[in-house]
Amino acid sequence: MLIAIQPAAAGACPAIRPQPEILGEKPMFKRLLVPLDGSRLAETTLPIVERLATIENAPVSLLHVIERGAPASVHGDRHLTTVQEATAYLSSIAAKLQSAGIQTGEHTHEVPQGNIARSIADHAEEEHADLIALCTHGHHRVKELVFGTIAQQVLRCGTTPVLLARPAEESLPSPFAPRTVLVPLNGTAAAEVALAPAQHLARALHAGLHLVMVVPTVGTERRPAATLLPRTSQAILQLEEQDAEGYLEQVAATLRAPDLPVTTDVHRGAAAPTLADETAVHDAGLVVVATHGHRGLEAIFAGSVTAALLARIQAPVLLLRHGEA
Repeated sequence: MLIAIQPAAAGACPAIRPQPEILGEKPMFKRLLVPLDGSRLAETTLPIVERLATIENAPVSLLHVIERGAPASVHGDRHLTTVQEATAYLSSIAAKLQSAGIQTGEHTHEVPQGNIARSIADHAEEEHADLIALCTHGHHRVKELVFGTIAQQVLRCGTTPVLLARPAEESLPSPFAPRTVLVPLNGTAAAEVALAPAQHLARALHAGLHLVMVVPTVGTERRPAATLLPRTSQAILQLEEQDAEGYLEQVAATLRAPDLPVTTDVHRGAAAPTLADETAVHDAGLVVVATHGHRGLEAIFAGSVTAALLARIQAPVLLLRHGEA
């Protein structure tokens, strides 16, 4: 399941787990897989891919999977339904990346597939890709954003980290130059899986790192005691806030370096809107979130913090399996 942004029990500050060795210039994402369907919407990922491939010195694999029974258009553009036009399209994109000095390969899966997501996940494993870059739909409602999208299905099918990019509001995607990388935490080892990749990317992108925890209020707390014993719950949540502040500062202390400023914030309220506000206030250009990857994502995305957050922010979101990172 996705990490719920909730602090540990009151009165017990979460233990600080040793952080992985700082990676410095050693690449973490050594091969990037970029599925494209021929639409301008899917190309939203390209500025991000170009920047990551450059700083990681990583080759890029462009992929198009011929879809069985494909519609005539996709996201307002003509759907690529033949091997010839798909190959020509990928070659044109590859040429642009190669002109930027990026080693780029291309592959058109010629056998028509009914399950595009499964094919993408399989290709990622076959090519030993460390990251899949995908674009979400341009809708704002959570169900339209997540359900039925290739991105959601790839997350369910595979284990490779997925970078989700939102379509640019302007006509052309802006360069990927985040000033801050934001990481939501909840005091668990599973959530802390996001720290090493976030630290690595923040340093490589010359960005700051911002750690956030959201402690519920009595009004947003879902535990039965919040309704039956509101005063007691309020006192408990105040203790949780104090614990969260100490915990985040301890984590930040293990990550700070001369080339990596790390800030922390603890807020009270509902997780998704609060995190969305933090993303805007701190001008976060990338959000890194750890996920569980071993249960049905349809049910998890239905009301998850991450899905609600995706619907509220424009920044790209890197999703990592807590057992894979």
